[in-house]
Parts: sequence; C-alpha cells; structure tokens
Amino acid sequence: MELTPLDIRNQKFASKKLGGYDPEEVQQFLEQTAAAFEKLIEERADLLRTISNDKNTVEQYKHLEETLKGALITMQRVLDETKTRANKEADLIIAEAKAKAEREAQTIRNQANDLRLEIDRLKQVQVSYFSRLRNLMRTQEDLLNNMENEDDV
Repeated sequence: MELTPLDIRNQKFASKKLGGYDPEEVQQFLEQTAAAFEKLIEERADLLRTISNDKNTVEQYKHLEETLKGALITMQRVLDETKTRANKEADLIIAEAKAKAEREAQTIRNQANDLRLEIDRLKQVQVSYFSRLRNLMRTQEDLLNNMENEDDV
C-alpha cells in the first residue's frame, strides 16, 4: 500500500503515560514529513509531466526525422532521374549533331564530287575546243597553202 501525505497527517500514536512521546513534537514531525512528502510527490508529478512532454517532443522529432528521410530519399530519386534524363537528352543532342554533321559532310562531299565532274567535263570541252581550233587552223593553213600554190602555177 502506498503512503500518502494525508496518511502521515492522520497517523495517531498510542500515548503512554510514562516515557511516552510528546504529542506536539510527534505532530510537528509528522507535519514536516507530510509537507516534504507532498513536495516530493509534486516534484515527481512535474518530472513525469516533463518526461511525458519530452517523450512527445522526441516522438515529434522522430516523426520529423522520418519525414525528412522520406523527403531526402524522394529528392535523391528525383535528382537521379533528372540526371539520367539530362544524360539521355545530352546523348540524343550529340547523336543528332553527329547525324547532322555527317549529312552536311556528305552533302559537301557530293558537291565536291559534282564540282570535280564539272571540272573534268569542262577540261574535256576545253580539249575538244583546242582540238577543233587546231584542226580549223590546220585547215585554214592548208587552204592558204593551196591558194598560194594555185597562184604560183
């Protein structure tokens, strides 16, 4: 059974006629003991309230910690996904740039090839014109020689 301050205050002692205790001193001691006991009970209640509040605070911090952990995990996942997406986009941009550069290089090669063919054709035309011109000049020379020879005859 738990002892309360009221139990201490209401405690009665049998008094002896000879060699007994002074009832006032006993009562005063009981009063002091009850007051000290009440103070201890109040301190204990305050400590229990503080412990309860501290437990609630710890639980709130644990909940906050779990929330922050979840947010951190989510943020890390989003960062990883964003990084992966950015790398994929970069790879796609690079691939598109390489394909465009290859197409442009092929176009330039085709144009260069076309120009080479045109130069070759123009050279053939030039050779042909020179050949015709030489033939024409020879023909003219022959004609002049013939005309000159006819005058001599």
